[in-house]
Amino acid sequence: SSHLGSSFWFKSCQALVTSSLEAAKMLTRSAGRFAGFRRSESCRAAVVQGLPVKKQAFGYGEVAPKGAPGFGEEQLAPPETVQTTVKYISKNMTNLPKYKEIIEGIGYPGQRHSAGGLCTIGRIYYGPGRYDYGRPKRPQSWFANFFYPFWEFGHLMFVADRWVAWRMLRHILGVFICYIPFNLQMNWNKQMIEDYKKGGHEW
Repeated sequence: SSHLGSSFWFKSCQALVTSSLEAAKMLTRSAGRFAGFRRSESCRAAVVQGLPVKKQAFGYGEVAPKGAPGFGEEQLAPPETVQTTVKYISKNMTNLPKYKEIIEGIGYPGQRHSAGGLCTIGRIYYGPGRYDYGRPKRPQSWFANFFYPFWEFGHLMFVADRWVAWRMLRHILGVFICYIPFNLQMNWNKQMIEDYKKGGHEW
């Protein structure tokens, strides 16, 4: 009986190992086919002239185009001198929203989640010259370091990734627009109940 038991366990382990190896081979083949499909898809998209190519979660268009917001030496850290402050404000105030930012902010079917994580929000622009490219540059003064979180929030929402502000505005306006009919209906119902009570009826 001990011989039969050991033989049974040996065959069971052998079958388990064999099935695991087959599953690993199948997954490897599937991954290879999927990777080849994605490469061929990107190659076909790149061949089409005049059409923007979707680049992962960065959306359509260039990832680091010329004139994009958030790029430059004065954008790397909170300005600590008058000269860098003037450059920072003047450059950001005169840089109008780009077409890509508006489209990504409004959203479209099939839009992917943007490249971000626990410490960053979604990005549609990225590359050398941004403050979050590599290790962020730290300010030199205690004052700038103390207020760094406030600067970073404003820099992200209104400069480097200001398309997210469009996204937030979309949610606020959408909620407001959807709320208006319910609010009107509520007020009409209240008025109807008041008129009903004035007519001598009990509610």
